[in-house]
Amino acid sequence: MTPRVLTPDDAVAAAVTVEAALRPVAGRDWSVQAGPLEWDVEQTITHMLGATAKYTLYLASRCQHFIGLTVRRWPDATNDEVIDSVVPVATGLAAVAAVTPPGVRAYHVTGQSSAADYVGRACVELLVHTDDALSGLGVVFAPPADLCQRVLAQQYPDAAEAGDSWPGVLAATGRPPRHCR
Repeated sequence: MTPRVLTPDDAVAAAVTVEAALRPVAGRDWSVQAGPLEWDVEQTITHMLGATAKYTLYLASRCQHFIGLTVRRWPDATNDEVIDSVVPVATGLAAVAAVTPPGVRAYHVTGQSSAADYVGRACVELLVHTDDALSGLGVVFAPPADLCQRVLAQQYPDAAEAGDSWPGVLAATGRPPRHCR
């Protein structure tokens, strides 16, 4: 049976998968539209990293209210340097989540959230926005089915019952079905 709660290691596993998928497109034009989004590839990748970093901040600080800041790409950073940031950002969240007691909650716009909640959100951000970015570049992304099944089980339990782990994650996040999967 698939575990219903993601672990901090799953955030790192998602990041390793994302880094490997993005590395071959580091030299491509990131100003093209990211799949179904209005953002371009650069904005999408920056957003997923910024969201994961902010999850870490909320969880580490145990803040109970909105923190009015954003995380942006360093102006002179190369695409390779941005890609090099994926695993460290997720590792930071994983390290904080691993030492956060289960009863601790921190702010999220959808409601107070646990470490497991933030790990799940980070996995969704990383995997789905990587797919958005890569689909804008015409590249197929297929993350590990077992990781996707755990994401579905925790974040979208109703969708998890239907199976099809990666297509299920895409559908649960409102992405169009991919016929090339």
